[in-house]
Amino acid sequence: MGKIIGLTGGVGCGKSTVLGILCENYRCMAVSTDEVSREQMKPGGAVYRRVVEAFGNAILSGDGTVDRAKLAEIVFSDEGALARLNALTHPAVTEFVLEQVKKERRENRYELLVVETALLIEGGYDKFCDEVWYVYAPEADRRKRLKKSRGYSEQKIDDLMARQRTEEEFFSVATHVIRNPDATTKEALLKNIKEIL
Repeated sequence: MGKIIGLTGGVGCGKSTVLGILCENYRCMAVSTDEVSREQMKPGGAVYRRVVEAFGNAILSGDGTVDRAKLAEIVFSDEGALARLNALTHPAVTEFVLEQVKKERRENRYELLVVETALLIEGGYDKFCDEVWYVYAPEADRRKRLKKSRGYSEQKIDDLMARQRTEEEFFSVATHVIRNPDATTKEALLKNIKEIL
């Protein structure tokens, strides 16, 4: 049976980069909770109907898909709305991930099954992962990346960071820490990963 790794960290820390390196260099099955959530929110997906019922047709684009920007606008300014959205989406995402884990345990096709999520603790993923890897980057580097790659404003970054776990909370659940400040090369990350494995 391959190892099950929970890969976590705050927004802009480089989780996707680390996941990409793992997939390029190992027989790795990657499950991104963001991707799963996106799929489940498409028409016909596991939570689409419930989300539309909860937030109304105003969150829909012309083609009937959920406009994630409109939905984000609603939930980021309203704690109650965010809690409602999370209650609708998190259980379905967790259920999907658990199914993938069970399937891999039965079929044993990969060296690694990596669950990439910012919500590792909230989703309870740490309970069934063999190891938890925390991708750490200093806050200043994360802010710079989010401005450059996603065009986020300082206010949006403040809001996102305020809603995530603190560095201390991530460190407290981590089996291993991958340090990813701005100057880190892919080669250095791969070396770090090899040492951990």
